[in-house]
Amino acid sequence: MSQIDLPEATSLEDVAQRRGLRAEFTRLWLATRLGWRNGKRPWLGVSLALASVAVALMVHFHVLSPELWRSGDVYAALPVTTELVRLPMSLFMPTAYLPLWGAILQLVLVIGLGELILGRSVSVLVAAAGHVGSTLMARVLLDAPHAALLGLTPAVARVLDTGPSGATTAVGACLLVALRMNRAAILLILGLLLAAFVAPGLDAVEHTTALLLGVCAGAGARWMFSRTLRASWARSLRDARVVRFLRRRRPALAALREH
Repeated sequence: MSQIDLPEATSLEDVAQRRGLRAEFTRLWLATRLGWRNGKRPWLGVSLALASVAVALMVHFHVLSPELWRSGDVYAALPVTTELVRLPMSLFMPTAYLPLWGAILQLVLVIGLGELILGRSVSVLVAAAGHVGSTLMARVLLDAPHAALLGLTPAVARVLDTGPSGATTAVGACLLVALRMNRAAILLILGLLLAAFVAPGLDAVEHTTALLLGVCAGAGARWMFSRTLRASWARSLRDARVVRFLRRRRPALAALREH
């Protein structure tokens, strides 16, 4: 029988019935603890963050040659095959608008939570879809007749991509939808759409594309995740009821032993 605290089991039972933004983040916390108890660890998010730090240090101290540094430069003016080859390296190189600490925080928190809650394989697939899909969508829209309406002028073809933001946006949106954190998901969607309206351009297009991909992935994984999580909660509650039953019967068993 698994060891479970009765107050925690009660909170698991209660949180399924609560609504509101606070309840949604409580659900996120409990799902994170459940993943940790099941043996999951955020090693991928930590590894990506450490790799970003290592790349930044090598660039700062001129350890990387200019050719290797440019291997992470991704922009739409490149041939599509070259752009695809450079995409993995661009994940470790934040843009000028994103400081290094912001990229590290994104990778550790979002990818780490994805590993603990969604699982490593799902997190990798969603992150790859967001990273690659957002970059290719921006490339396609640049050739559209009305690209200027989205802030995609011809000069944008030489602007670097958003670095790890596409991957983390997709995984974050997938997490919120899969966990039924509807209010938090609406806030994320409204925030990114407002940013795209205020500052249209390459970042806006890539973030919006990654957001849509993450929402679709979250909707697809929602039923599967809910089924697994509810089964885990049901086992936890069942074990807690058994523990409660045994504790109530403990005085009676002790009396029988005395006789």
